[in-house]
Amino acid sequence: MTKKKGLGKGLAALIGEAEDSNLSKSDIKEINELSVRKSDEIPIEFLFPNKNQPRKIFDQEKIDELSQSIKQKGLILPILVKKIDEKNYQIIAGERRWRASQKAGLHNVPVIIKNLDDKEILEIALIENMQREDLNPIEEAEGITRLQEEYQYTQEELAKILGKSRPQISNTIRLLKLPHKVQEFVQNKSLSAGHARALVGVEQAYSIAKIAIKKDMNVRQLETYIAYIKNKKSKKGGNKLKDPNILSLENEITQMLGLSIKIEQKGNEKGKLEIFYNNLEQFNDLLKKLRS
Repeated sequence: MTKKKGLGKGLAALIGEAEDSNLSKSDIKEINELSVRKSDEIPIEFLFPNKNQPRKIFDQEKIDELSQSIKQKGLILPILVKKIDEKNYQIIAGERRWRASQKAGLHNVPVIIKNLDDKEILEIALIENMQREDLNPIEEAEGITRLQEEYQYTQEELAKILGKSRPQISNTIRLLKLPHKVQEFVQNKSLSAGHARALVGVEQAYSIAKIAIKKDMNVRQLETYIAYIKNKKSKKGGNKLKDPNILSLENEITQMLGLSIKIEQKGNEKGKLEIFYNNLEQFNDLLKKLRS
């Protein structure tokens, strides 16, 4: 398999998002010079969105605000595109700017044309939106999963490319195990990513999610409620009730490691901690953490 390479330091220059990154003065100068040297103007109707864009939901209010700014000052940051043919350019980064420019009535927009493959396009689109915090947690999970499944990235490689820890990558991917209706609550911001992580693997997650929304629970309250439900079921089944604090701790460690865990308290301060992994990559990553 061909070794995959990250986009590295040049990514910010490709995206043109100096204000959203912790860049040095030399990095920002590089971005400005790139925009001056390689920015072209093309008719706005020649541009079309990337169908594989990770971001599916756009805040119309923010587009309206950006549109007003563009009317007054023009489009300052070029849109990153890939040339398909003489009259068609696929948007790699900057779809929100393109939408706002249309609303502002621009006929031509500045672009930077780059010849990138599908893998690089997906990487850039995903990272740009994550830097701007424009993706909801489900969109982020779907984008990461596509990189993993279509381009055989390991979670460790994804962590390096996206600037996250491996447990963060694992916890994000786990959100796709939620029922679709619960994912919709996350997408429309009725539930936070913290709420969603607490619900992963929980029976009747949809019903519990609706209760959490109705009662306006914070994440800690939701975790306590889930522990109460689990203990209630254990009592009916004749099993020993588990301390809600232990259940909350299980959830906390699961999020820290990105792996499912189980704690058994046996009294006299003794107990057992079980860690479950799905593949050798997760096992090796755990070994690295234990050895460090």
